[in-house]
Parts: sequence; structure tokens; C-alpha cells
Amino acid sequence: MRNAIRRIVGISAGVAALAALGTPTALAAQPAPGDKAHPAKTATPATHRLTVDRRIPAVIPPKDGAIQAAPSVVTDDAFTIAKNGEYNGETCGTNTIDQATGWGPMTLTLTQSRAIATTWNASVSISPWKVGATVGFSVTDTVTKTEAGAYTVPAGKYGYIKAFPLYDYYTFEVWNTQMGRQIGWGEVRHPAGFCYDHSS
Repeated sequence: MRNAIRRIVGISAGVAALAALGTPTALAAQPAPGDKAHPAKTATPATHRLTVDRRIPAVIPPKDGAIQAAPSVVTDDAFTIAKNGEYNGETCGTNTIDQATGWGPMTLTLTQSRAIATTWNASVSISPWKVGATVGFSVTDTVTKTEAGAYTVPAGKYGYIKAFPLYDYYTFEVWNTQMGRQIGWGEVRHPAGFCYDHSS
């Protein structure tokens, strides 16, 4: 009886996991226990209808993090540095920034200029200019691009098209030079274009 209950619970959990894959949400791989070197990697929303509209090339972090910028806000001590910036590919945001719906036959379009901010976070306090020096661009900037998505809804069908921000995803390490060891990690999402989801 207990084995039967375990099987039912396992099947239910599997069905719930499969259902979740059909929604336009980001998936995060969990780090191994005790692994504080890197944040969880964020994947592109799991939907086969997703279309990527890239607007700018990816910035490759400098190998030595040598880009220097004058500090505007200092939130850490002189021994805290960011290093080992790494580009980890594209990721689509989960927040809908625009959408259109309607009955077919018709073509739904999304065309609008949008300002999308770069976002970042770190597990310990560090100044943004140090992070920018490591990844190769300002982590406090805002990128303005024009979205241009379209979807033709078949006759007799009700359809939609939704736009999500497309980001380049970076990770970096935070080190303390006085202690000579890594003390944290961080991640940066830099606007690169748009992702579109549609259905009818």
C-alpha cells in the first residue's frame, strides 16, 4: 500500500512538472549544496513558440577585467573586487512588456520603442562600477530599442502575441584581495532585444 501511494505521489509530481514547462517562465538550475561560486543559471522560457528578435551583439567580458570607470557610488571597501566575468548566453525575461489579442483572420502586430534597464545583483555588497569593469559595460544603463513582432491569427481563431525582454546573461565572482579568496558571486542581465510568444 505504501509503495502504491509513493508511485501515485511521484506520478502527480511528474505531471505537475510537465505542465509547468508549457508556461513562459524562466527555469533556474539549482546550485549544488554549499556551492556559492555562481548563481543559478536562468534558461529561456520553455515554450516551442518562442521567437527571439536580437537587436545588439553580445558584449564579451574583458579577460583581465581591466576596463576602469570612475566610481559614482562606493558601497564596499577597497579590498572587495569583481572578477572572472562570464557570458552565459541569452535569456528571455518573464514579465510581459506588450501584447495584442484578437479574432482571425487578422495580423496582430507589436511595434513600439521601449527602454529596458540592465539588472544585476550580488550575494555580497559591491559597487556597480566594479561589476561594470568586469563584464565590460555599465550595469546601471538603460537600452532603448524598437520591438517589431507580428502574428497572423487564422480565421475563426482567437489569438495573441506577447513580447518579453531578451537579455544577455552574465555571471561574475566577488573576491576579497586582503583575504585572497572568493567571498560571493553575482549576475547581470543586459537588454539585447525581444522575445515573442504567440498562439491561437
